[in-house]
Amino acid sequence: MSVFGIFFGPIPEIFWSTYSGKPFFECIQCTVPLIESNTFVIQKRFVGGEAIFEMAMCERCREKMVAEYSEETRRNISQYIREQFEKLNAEHPGEGDGEGTAKIEVRQIDDPEAGESLLEQCIDFCVVCGAKRADCHRYSLTGLCRDDEIVAQVTPIGRTPLMVCEKCESGMSDLVSQQTRDSWDRFMAEHFGGPPGVEMDSPSTYPVAF
Repeated sequence: MSVFGIFFGPIPEIFWSTYSGKPFFECIQCTVPLIESNTFVIQKRFVGGEAIFEMAMCERCREKMVAEYSEETRRNISQYIREQFEKLNAEHPGEGDGEGTAKIEVRQIDDPEAGESLLEQCIDFCVVCGAKRADCHRYSLTGLCRDDEIVAQVTPIGRTPLMVCEKCESGMSDLVSQQTRDSWDRFMAEHFGGPPGVEMDSPSTYPVAF
């Protein structure tokens, strides 16, 4: 993606709770209203255009969850994502590679039309391989929000929201350690009655983008 910037806009319905038909209200872990958190994260998984998994988590609980992940997992995923953006920057010379990356100013986008375009690019294409969401049978979406707004941000080294296709998500799951898998399975058992299985229709994937 060649356009860098940050945009704050209304949370799109695709990031609402499919179960309630409304925006997420409380953290799945601590049940505190999300509006009381500085930021919060929403994650949803889709199969055939239908959401089969969804949750919202406040900043504090998310940090606790990530802290339980192994250092190996965090290092592997960070390196993997960094490598993908290095490849992306190589395809757009002069827009942020090597030492020049630090010189790029990521400005806030105030024009709603330009901001919505930035948001759509983040949601509609896999962050790893660039596959179109419309062509994917299975995929995951992760969004960072504050108050009642979603944060759309594209920099030379990352972006949010994230759309990850099934193929890339499965590949990234190979980078997840057993410690992290066990931590995630405990979380699933506590909140959804069991670890990812048939009902999730995606037993080999883990929340690597979370």
